[in-house]
Amino acid sequence: MPTQIQLRRDTAADWTSNNPTLAAGEFGWESDSNRFKIGTGSAAWTSLEYADTLKTLGDISVNGSSIIAPSNGDLTLTTSGSGKVNISDAYTLPSSDGSANQVLQTNGSGVLSFGDLSAIGDFSFVGSTMSSPSNADITLDPAGTGAIKLNANTDITGNLTVTGTLDLGDSNFTNVGALQLDSIAGDGDTNTSITFSGSDVITIATGGSGRLTIGDGALSPVTDNQIDLGTSSLEFKDAYFDGTVTTDGLTVSGTIGAGGLTVNSAYSLPTADGNSGQVLQTDGSGTLSFATVSLGDLSIIGSSILAPSNADLTLNSSNGNVVIEGIRVAGTTLSTEDSSTGIQVAGNLIPSQDGVFQLGSASRRWQTAYLAAETIDLGGATIKSDGSGELTIAATGATLPTGSKVGQQALVLGGKTTKTTARPVQIVKVFVSDGSTNKSDAQFLAGTADLELEFNGTVEDVPVFTEANQSFSLSDGTSLLANAGGATLFQF
Repeated sequence: MPTQIQLRRDTAADWTSNNPTLAAGEFGWESDSNRFKIGTGSAAWTSLEYADTLKTLGDISVNGSSIIAPSNGDLTLTTSGSGKVNISDAYTLPSSDGSANQVLQTNGSGVLSFGDLSAIGDFSFVGSTMSSPSNADITLDPAGTGAIKLNANTDITGNLTVTGTLDLGDSNFTNVGALQLDSIAGDGDTNTSITFSGSDVITIATGGSGRLTIGDGALSPVTDNQIDLGTSSLEFKDAYFDGTVTTDGLTVSGTIGAGGLTVNSAYSLPTADGNSGQVLQTDGSGTLSFATVSLGDLSIIGSSILAPSNADLTLNSSNGNVVIEGIRVAGTTLSTEDSSTGIQVAGNLIPSQDGVFQLGSASRRWQTAYLAAETIDLGGATIKSDGSGELTIAATGATLPTGSKVGQQALVLGGKTTKTTARPVQIVKVFVSDGSTNKSDAQFLAGTADLELEFNGTVEDVPVFTEANQSFSLSDGTSLLANAGGATLFQF
């Protein structure tokens, strides 16, 4: 009978789940994947490598579906005879190289060969020249936001017609013969431009609007009284006019010639300066000269109006009021000129004499006084508040906050009650006599005299023994001093 050899076998999942340790040289076959491992006698199944995997072939290593040459080594595929390298059963590579500049082309039947690239679409290529068919335009149309860029020098021997925008990318545009433009706009600021109209007028715009026009014989602003000729810091050097200069105002910071300066043919300015503090004064005949002018006894220096030494400065208005920085003075009344809630005093408000002036009057009283210091000083005596509580004074009496004291003692309020503990004063009827010896009960009770029994608001805890400094012994033998604290029976 022939000998039958069977290998140990199981499915891949069972091998992994059971994870046995094969004996050294023992085969373990995965019946569903047709792969096997060989035991080492110590490693479990999951730690063993498959023995059916080709790892190396000469200097080439194989990893999965990758064939890897040694580091920095070429991977050379060499066929035998007329055989060719087939890629994925899709096409074959040629067995030899082509000529310079040739490209690999397919014949559409799975065969690649080297050939010349002479045409793409309708274009033909000869050397570095790309040509379109006769009389046909060459159209370069990038997709999306793409652009056509010419990174080298470009020679145009014919006319260049641009229907869109010609962007030179901040490069120089030099050696131009004639340039015909409708307008020139700034690159960094598109609100600035120079426009060439068809009516012999050049318009210069800034801020998006026309400012200055150059026409046939006139340099004019676009809008009346809008632009300046120079600035306060950038001035023109000299101006030469062969004609009349008409202006609404003239400021001269330089020198006026010997002939002086006549304004509007009405009056002439002096040719020399006056003394300090003098003003220009007219003689009524068209001649102005410097002269000293006085305003009563007042002197004006800068923005200050000064009265003579020790003299009052009096401001009077004719049937009006005097307003100083928003404060209106009308007679003896001060009021605010704007919508302010009042007049602020940045300092102490102190009378000029002690104990003379009043704050308000019997007929003009302040409504509410808000004192942040919470102290009122009345002739040296003070009234203080911690910011809480309320004191009300009326003709019927004063109402104090709960817990009011006299010194450190609680203030006890008096008043008639119905035998409650809220008031310590109780008024009771007593028998009175008018000298008669015989009276009925009703007569006694009808008497008008009442007796008020007033109890202390607080009860002191004092001993009941009246003889001071006497010793008493309690029943348990302990000593009780006469001045020791004890129970208080009652107190009036």
